[in-house]
Amino acid sequence: MASSSTVICGVCDSQHMTSNADFWCPECDEGLCSECLKHHNASKATRNHGVIPVDNYKQLPPSIADISQYCAQHDRKFQNYCPQHESVCCPLCIHSNHANCVGILSLEKVIQTAKTSVLLESFDQNVKNINMNIERVVKDRKQNLLEIHNQKQKFHDEIKQVRYKINEHLDTLEQRLLQDLYAAEKKVKSQVEELLAKLAENTEKVNSMENNISAIMDYASDLQAFLGSKMFETEIQKHETLLQSLFDDGSLRKIDINCKIEDKITDVLSTVTSLGSISIKSSTPLLSMKTGKEMQAQTMSLPYVPPSTINDITLTLRRTYNFSGIAGCSISPTGDLILIDNGNHRLLILKEDGTLKSDIPLSTQLPVDGTCMDDKTVAVSFTVSKQIQIIKVSTKTVDRTIQTAGNCFGLCYSYDHLLYCDTDRGIQKVNMSDNCSSTLVKDNTLSAWSYIASSKDRIFYTNYSTHKVTCCSLTGEKIWENKEQLIRSPRGISVDKDSNVYITSFGNKSIVVLSPDGKQARKLLGKDDGIGDPFGLAFDVKKENLLVANYMELALYSLS
Repeated sequence: MASSSTVICGVCDSQHMTSNADFWCPECDEGLCSECLKHHNASKATRNHGVIPVDNYKQLPPSIADISQYCAQHDRKFQNYCPQHESVCCPLCIHSNHANCVGILSLEKVIQTAKTSVLLESFDQNVKNINMNIERVVKDRKQNLLEIHNQKQKFHDEIKQVRYKINEHLDTLEQRLLQDLYAAEKKVKSQVEELLAKLAENTEKVNSMENNISAIMDYASDLQAFLGSKMFETEIQKHETLLQSLFDDGSLRKIDINCKIEDKITDVLSTVTSLGSISIKSSTPLLSMKTGKEMQAQTMSLPYVPPSTINDITLTLRRTYNFSGIAGCSISPTGDLILIDNGNHRLLILKEDGTLKSDIPLSTQLPVDGTCMDDKTVAVSFTVSKQIQIIKVSTKTVDRTIQTAGNCFGLCYSYDHLLYCDTDRGIQKVNMSDNCSSTLVKDNTLSAWSYIASSKDRIFYTNYSTHKVTCCSLTGEKIWENKEQLIRSPRGISVDKDSNVYITSFGNKSIVVLSPDGKQARKLLGKDDGIGDPFGLAFDVKKENLLVANYMELALYSLS
């Protein structure tokens, strides 16, 4: 801030009197008491000066308050600005230092829009973005710490379970492995806490900058605002560079603990010298952030292609398929149609022309939804048995089974994680590298027949009983929520390349599309178009086809 001490009236001080200043004149660069302010306002030379209360002056940062109207070298008032040297000049400066400079400008014209220009607003927004990114990084790191703790606990339990089955000879090996496990967690925790401490320190500086910018915009003179802007530019670049460096140096890579138990643990008395090993693995961050300059550069370098709006969308029926009882569907990377036959408990894989490629019986009843993890693997959710099965298409076998705490309905695959709707609990996330699960979005209102989809950096899910559609980030923060009258008892959900959201409205027997911000809705298909009891949806981004699973019929539509 400018100063927390008493400011003396400059006029009284020149007359060898001491009076506290109640006001500050940036043009005169001195304080004024109430009595002197009357003469100041009456004088023709000073009546138009922008006087401010001294309390407001004190809110300016020292670096701004110390900017003088006068040249320190010549004691003459600044009147011009040299763009070549980016410096203000008094008349004597021009003769001594800028005689050969071209384009000398009037300082009055240069600074008259300093406070109203978009530059300060841009800096203010940049600071807010930095603050927001810091908050997201802190939340992401804390979430990772929680996952690390859960992983540690999971492997701790696994180690103890193995330990109980063998004799006392494993005591030493067990303690050695547990020490490695705790050391791994401590190492990760130390790294993350060091980063959080660093971010906390930067947060204080960024908050101070934000307050200073606000003070400049409200109380600084035009010259102070102009020169202060240049000071902040360098400081902001430092903070943006710091945040970018977190991506560049791998500080935000997701960290996991892995524990591999020896296969021959039963032969421990004669062959095994170690109970297991602990390793730390990092993966691509779920966060994504870019500076304002990067976003501007991308905008300038890429050709502009207007996104489609929901009013531009029409659906044309391409073909129907003679399959009933389909509750969920997906489209593989190769364009095959993946169908979950709820009635006959099977997984069907069709070519686009309707040719059946594979019919895979499911060992558990009442499958609900399916999603392609790759062109060889499909995940299927089951509600009654509370599980997800990972099925290898080529061998028609279950590769692994993931038990869920509650009834499991819609699911999707995103960044090596399975996301699924768990009734009365919310959106759950399963890390496929270690099968560890956690709650991404806590929602005790989530009902049966809720579905989920992901696209880019967002997750979308329906709530059948509350008639809501919710959009959130990959880390679980709610972005928007829609409860549109056009949507009643929503089930299947999918997203196109322009982030338009398609929903099966089971209660209204229709297909509805929402705008990317969730604020607009439009019915695309209804009863008259053959929509009966719509369940699942799948959108083929490459071909711009929409697959609709009516319970009694399957239909493929193209966008036009």
